[in-house]
Amino acid sequence: MGDWLRVHPMVVLLLPVIAAILLCDYLGEPFNLMRDTEFPYIDQNLTYRAILTDYPSPRNKTSALPLRLLSIEQSSTIPIRGKIILYLDSAAEMPSIGDTILIRTRIKRGGVLGDFDYGKYLRRQGIIGTGYASASHYRLLRPSRHLPFTLYPRYIQHYLQRRLASMGFAPRELGTLSAITLGYKEDLAPETKRAFQVSGAAHLLAVSGLHTGIIYAILWNILTLFGYRKPFYQERAKRIALSVVILFSLWAYALITGFTPSVVRAALMASIAQLGYMTYRSASAFNTVAAAAFFILILSPRSLFSVSFQLSFAAVIAILAAVKTVRYRNPFTDLLLVSIAAWIGTLPLTLYYFGQCSNYFLLTNSIVILLSWLSVLGGIACLFFGTLPVIGTALIFLTQWTTRLMNSATGWIESLPGSLTRITITPLTAVVLYGAIILFFTGLFLLTKR
Repeated sequence: MGDWLRVHPMVVLLLPVIAAILLCDYLGEPFNLMRDTEFPYIDQNLTYRAILTDYPSPRNKTSALPLRLLSIEQSSTIPIRGKIILYLDSAAEMPSIGDTILIRTRIKRGGVLGDFDYGKYLRRQGIIGTGYASASHYRLLRPSRHLPFTLYPRYIQHYLQRRLASMGFAPRELGTLSAITLGYKEDLAPETKRAFQVSGAAHLLAVSGLHTGIIYAILWNILTLFGYRKPFYQERAKRIALSVVILFSLWAYALITGFTPSVVRAALMASIAQLGYMTYRSASAFNTVAAAAFFILILSPRSLFSVSFQLSFAAVIAILAAVKTVRYRNPFTDLLLVSIAAWIGTLPLTLYYFGQCSNYFLLTNSIVILLSWLSVLGGIACLFFGTLPVIGTALIFLTQWTTRLMNSATGWIESLPGSLTRITITPLTAVVLYGAIILFFTGLFLLTKR
């Protein structure tokens, strides 16, 4: 039997965990996944002290601020905890990550929008609810001298984005480069975001496994002299040294991208595989993926309901199934295989959550993935060497040109007739589609084994 049809120990452990999380979410027993969003002060006008934990997201007349509540400031201070989203009047002075603010607002649960239970969606993310504050009901307090440790990743990400911004990139290219290199999407132009979504390249804007794979491939090739390993030292020492450098670099990259969930997942999977290499253990790829999902869900059960969690693991599993099934490949067919497998693996979720299908995804991935590799490499090189004379100028010019070409390519594909089909499906239909996909890969494997 092929590797993807075998029974894997971590898969056997993972499935009961997923079943338990779904059961607990449905019944609220034996534990309630949303317990920390139970809040006695719902629908009361109160003054809160809170800290900004992420970037403000501009809207039409407001900005959405992710806040962690610290206390209620009435006649006395009442310590509280919980996360909310505050919609703040754009006329108010915007805080920075780690700033403490005072707000007077009424926190409300999200409502039901059509068939979508927005309140439950927020609570599954650990968010109590939402509030609104005008400029007159808001005050920015003196920033803390000591940033909380949990906010350092976002602070570093913001610092590096400002470093890129100081290098003279054009606004549109800066927004795209910041998104694909650092995961910072606040400066992304709306037309660029739409072009990437319609053309089927939206996954490139979310720093994810692809970007982590780029970093891993670069490190592996450099440290192994592009496959030509000279015996400068003992094999065991070499494996340990190589693995330590790769693991440190991967988690350093996760740090500078703000520990976004998709990068943490990819770094965890790569770390498990690299530890196996270091200890002379050949781990099954499916076992590695299942182990990563297992540890993430044990530490954060609510991740199961995250769209990015579902999409990333669906794509990885489909790619692994395709790679294990198709045996005769070359670099060109590898690119096509990965693109088709990722599209098939995520199609039911994409139709269910977003109600749309990109029809030119193969054309997009054939062109844009290579350009994204070059842009990510260029963006990282600019962070290190962009301020150097001559070399820095050349790096900035080449990176801007590559990113501009990538923007133009997605814009051109978006403009093609029939680039997008809108289809909305039910959860049951998504399950049926995944059943069909599993049967398809099983049949394909059995045919190729003959």
